[in-house]
Amino acid sequence: MQAISSDTRRWSFAAAAAVVLLLVLAGCAPTYTDYSAFISEPRPLVSANEYLLAPPDVIKVNSKRVREINEHVEMIRPDGKISLPLLGPIFVTGKTCEQVAAEIQSLASSYYEDADASVFIVRYNSKKLYIFGEVSHPGTYTYDGSNNLLEMMAMAQPTRLADPGKIQVLRPNANGQLVKRMTVNLNKMIKRGDTSLNALLVEGDVVYVPPNPFATVGLAFQQLLLPIRPVAETVRGPADIDTAAGAYGPSSSSNE
Repeated sequence: MQAISSDTRRWSFAAAAAVVLLLVLAGCAPTYTDYSAFISEPRPLVSANEYLLAPPDVIKVNSKRVREINEHVEMIRPDGKISLPLLGPIFVTGKTCEQVAAEIQSLASSYYEDADASVFIVRYNSKKLYIFGEVSHPGTYTYDGSNNLLEMMAMAQPTRLADPGKIQVLRPNANGQLVKRMTVNLNKMIKRGDTSLNALLVEGDVVYVPPNPFATVGLAFQQLLLPIRPVAETVRGPADIDTAAGAYGPSSSSNE
């Protein structure tokens, strides 16, 4: 039996030590407890008092008496405006649907004595939530004022590599600085029906689903093995070539 080299032994020891360290660290992940920033009593039905329009929200204008604008659907432009037949461009960004409807009605009164108008949001495109980590569908999600954590997890679908007991909800301020965060045990919500921490999310919230300890170790092994992977592939190369040649029959040299 060929003796194991000292370099191999050192590498094996370092890898084992790294794995043990990662297991320890994974088991000591911090728990964030800014619960009061996310949960209030009584529970609100929506997370914002008013939804302010912004690009690229899509809105619909209805009017019983002003036929030119009735059932008109338009996406808010980057300049914050929409353009309505008969009435022309109107700046709507930063306003509520009720405020825009009142302005449209005022403009339409120049053409119709009994003008009326109502405005509805067709697609909430301007405000976002963010979900990252070990989920099947990471990325941005539309914020509509009623999103809660359990609903968003059902949509993002944590993978088998996730640690559902340590989901982190992060809340930045208006300047993008992290100000509040909490750790949530999704297992309690699903298996026990404990929805006490099913937070109503707000615009800009970030949800991070961390990997479980086994997944963390697996990723660490990939990083440890990365430097020697090209060498291993090179050594394996000739065997692969021989195998492939055998699959297509004898080589030309065998016919000589």
